[in-house]
Amino acid sequence: VSRRSIRMASYGEGGERVETADKYGGTMFITQRAQVTGQKMQKAVKLPRIDSAKGVDVITQSSQSTELLQANQEMAQVQGELDAAKMKFQELMARCKEKEEALGLKTAKLDQEGSKFSVFLKETQAKKARAVRRTQEESTIRMAKEEEAKQLQLDLQDNQKNLEQSKKNLEAADAYKTYLERVVETSEDFQEIGDILKRYETLEAYHETLQNSVRDNMTNAENSRRDLHKLTKDLQNEVLVQSSVIADNQDRLERAKVATAEEEHKNEEREEKAKDVISQLGEGQMATFNLYNRCRSTHMAESRPKVEERDVMKALKYIEERFISLKDIVTTAQQRGLVGDTKVRDAVVDR
Repeated sequence: VSRRSIRMASYGEGGERVETADKYGGTMFITQRAQVTGQKMQKAVKLPRIDSAKGVDVITQSSQSTELLQANQEMAQVQGELDAAKMKFQELMARCKEKEEALGLKTAKLDQEGSKFSVFLKETQAKKARAVRRTQEESTIRMAKEEEAKQLQLDLQDNQKNLEQSKKNLEAADAYKTYLERVVETSEDFQEIGDILKRYETLEAYHETLQNSVRDNMTNAENSRRDLHKLTKDLQNEVLVQSSVIADNQDRLERAKVATAEEEHKNEEREEKAKDVISQLGEGQMATFNLYNRCRSTHMAESRPKVEERDVMKALKYIEERFISLKDIVTTAQQRGLVGDTKVRDAVVDR
């Protein structure tokens, strides 16, 4: 609404122009906040009543017509700006509601995705803990197997030494055949050399048993080494797989953090825009209430609202009705030829 002052003027018998001031001693503007009391406003200047247009020269009548036309144009312009303000206000309210609903949907979606990601992260951490625990257990088993393999190697070395010593002893025994015969002759335990050989076969069988045991132990050690190698390889593969999974999850986590930061930035921008819209809405409401109070302050009829309106739409409705009433009064005055007569002002104030 443009800040144009509305002055009511009439002309006396001598053709001079008389301006009317409000009761506060100044010119009132449309956007000026009016000061309204519970009583009717008194007229600051009582205009002289002119019964006819006689005595008014051509220049004065032309000036009056020009001012009436100018007043009509200003009223039409104000009415148009008022309608535009109403439409803009309704559009702003609709946009605010749409943005609020969209923001609510996005917030709910983000909360749902955050819950899913939290569950997924907990599952991943549990899998990682199980894998680490399994790795530790398998590492303990591997160390035990390695210690057992070392002990078997030591036992094998001892058996090999014993075997070599037995062979040497056997070769040395052939040299003592004669000694064995003499032993048979002189010994009471052996009746003949066969008894000594049987004793030897018994020892040989025991030696064979020891060799079989050694071979079995070697086979078991080789199987254990193969199992250990396979277990180690499987463990390494599992560690690589879990490391890859952890890396992927960390990458997804970083992307989610970036997306969350971007969404927070967008939310801040939306909040700033909403604040601007609310500020503009407040300015529009203030201008509307100023117009309402201005119209109410100049409305002296009994139909004038007794209390100040707080509803924007009702205030706009009252302003529209007041402007239409003023326009009808001016139109009627023009049709009846009362232009410049104080009766026009009295009619406006009374209605």
